[in-house]
Amino acid sequence: MSEDAVRDLARSPAEARSLHHHEVFPAHVLLCVAHHESDASSLLKTAGVEYLVLHAALAAGQPAGKPSTKRELPWSISMEHILQLSQSYTKKYFTSGHLLALILDNDKDSVTLLSECGLSVPEFRAALSQHLGDL
Repeated sequence: MSEDAVRDLARSPAEARSLHHHEVFPAHVLLCVAHHESDASSLLKTAGVEYLVLHAALAAGQPAGKPSTKRELPWSISMEHILQLSQSYTKKYFTSGHLLALILDNDKDSVTLLSECGLSVPEFRAALSQHLGDL
């Protein structure tokens, strides 16, 4: 995995905690992708998706919860599935863009979140596919 993919996965529990969630969902990884500099975040920004807008939309769609006291947060079932898929990926260089593609293909909640933030998901998938094909 590339440094950006490892970084985004490693920082996603902090995003979950910031929203008082008790599991790490694909949307938390999506927030990390949008927040930290990478090819994938550049594609999101070009498409008009900003971290703060995504964060606010995710926070607004969730009931307020109590902060987690757990030292480590578990991966949700949907995130575990995406991680399993990433391990079977045949590319030697797996980036945040590949992670983003897996999230778009396997997590309806993240797709809905992006749509609510004004992203044309089909157009973005096409742009992301083209970008990944160029790597």
